[in-house]
Amino acid sequence: MKITKYFALLCAATVGFVACTPTEKEQVAPNVSGNITLTADKTEVALDDEEECLVHFTAEMKNAETGAIEDVTAFVTLYDSNLDEVSNPFRPEASGIYNIMASYGAESSNTVTITVMGSLPELPEDPDANNFAFNHRAVLIDHTGVNCGYCPMMTDSLLLLEDTEWHKHYNEVTCHAGSMAGGDPANSAAANALNDLQDPNGYPNVKINFNTAEVGNYGGQTTVNYIIKALDGYIKKDGADAGIALAVTGDTTSIYCSAQVKANVAQEYKAIAWLLESNIYSPNQAGATKAEHKIYNYAIRNISNPKVDKNTVTGESIGVLEHGETKNLAYALPITSTKWNWENMGVLVIVSAKDANNHWEVVNSLYCSLVDKSKTYEYLN
Repeated sequence: MKITKYFALLCAATVGFVACTPTEKEQVAPNVSGNITLTADKTEVALDDEEECLVHFTAEMKNAETGAIEDVTAFVTLYDSNLDEVSNPFRPEASGIYNIMASYGAESSNTVTITVMGSLPELPEDPDANNFAFNHRAVLIDHTGVNCGYCPMMTDSLLLLEDTEWHKHYNEVTCHAGSMAGGDPANSAAANALNDLQDPNGYPNVKINFNTAEVGNYGGQTTVNYIIKALDGYIKKDGADAGIALAVTGDTTSIYCSAQVKANVAQEYKAIAWLLESNIYSPNQAGATKAEHKIYNYAIRNISNPKVDKNTVTGESIGVLEHGETKNLAYALPITSTKWNWENMGVLVIVSAKDANNHWEVVNSLYCSLVDKSKTYEYLN
């Protein structure tokens, strides 16, 4: 690190220290105070896309006199985690994770994480560009754990559900977290975040979407009937508000996903990608009486937000989409454990919007494994 650079940052960050000589842009900057809020127009980019690889940062601070939020992008200096100065817009030269912060005077900003991929998988062609009648899929979340002796009963119920016509109207996720998941090989930080968000009422427990419905363990066909009743009240038979197309690829370090959201209903949408792993073997599953009770499928491993908690697991806004408008998204999902098998992974993309109760709720979902490589829009037959 250069001594001059270190001295400049130390001056900027130390209250009561001898003031650094103000730069020209500091002399003409507005009268602002408080922390800097730093945002980026994208947080995942691919090196092989020269146009989209540029990342534009925006910095805002509060006006000390009026209290209004002002754009101070022209007056801040950007640094990476090595304290090397970063240009704005920023064009990365190598793949990896970049943590960027802004500094102005004695104030510093939050850190924005930029994930840079070598290339993105190519999205499949839309087979019917003028069609907006999308098959509607819920997200069925099985809250379970290796120490739950009743959880194999829910596994049996969900296997029965797979043999019904409703199988085309949901994507399954298993969440191994909570009081029954001590020592669980399918546990992860993402599972803990999802468990914190939904706070299941006992185990096993199925949650439909983020808030739509909860079904406890009644056993066998009774459980199936309750799930079907909940799905019947939620699924839009005439088509979902939005459709999803996606493509995935990966290696031992990360799984990469390209996604496109196509709107039927004009509204603001949120989106998130969940990394799921299947074929996880656990010989110690309590209550197991069959081989399939010891195999965990679609276990949530990671999410596309670098910060993993109950506030980020449902996604972030992708803005308002008008009818017929599409939005391209790119996600990188790191593999953070050597015990995870990347070849058994896939990505679930979830799109949500506000419901009648002003809650963000799932409007559609689509899953694609590394074996399948890509999935185009699912249209109604």
